[in-house]
Amino acid sequence: MFEWLERKGNMKINVKRIPEDGEALVGADPPSIMELDEPDTRFEHDVEYDLHAQLQGSVVLVTGRISTPATLRCSRCLRVFDLPVRVDQFVYHKELAGEDFVDLTANMREDIILELPQRALCTADCKGLCPHCGKDLNKGPCRCQHSGGDLRWHALDNLNLKLK
Repeated sequence: MFEWLERKGNMKINVKRIPEDGEALVGADPPSIMELDEPDTRFEHDVEYDLHAQLQGSVVLVTGRISTPATLRCSRCLRVFDLPVRVDQFVYHKELAGEDFVDLTANMREDIILELPQRALCTADCKGLCPHCGKDLNKGPCRCQHSGGDLRWHALDNLNLKLK
């Protein structure tokens, strides 16, 4: 059974309480267990879990699913949106060395973070912001005159080189 330890913020299983045929662990814990301090990635909703814990000799095995929405900032238009994050194959395997509790917090946190996209997009066809005026192009076109050239080289257009 999960025990929430508020002073430490850990999700722990008391391995001494796990019956011989295993134990179902279903519930939710507060988003504070994610311990993430990023301006563009936040967790504001409970972390839900549906796990099964069992002892196999001196090894504890925990498998199941974890899910929580992540609040992300779109890398193109900067809009904040929620993205459901699911870990469908969570596995925790640990050799016990006499301890009564095992802490799943770090493993659960890591698996959730690994499911996050490298570049968050609010929609697959997000048009982003105009590089000149900053208007959100998802809300309509801007009035800027766009040159056909590559903007990455724009700073070199006015460079005056004197060759000898």
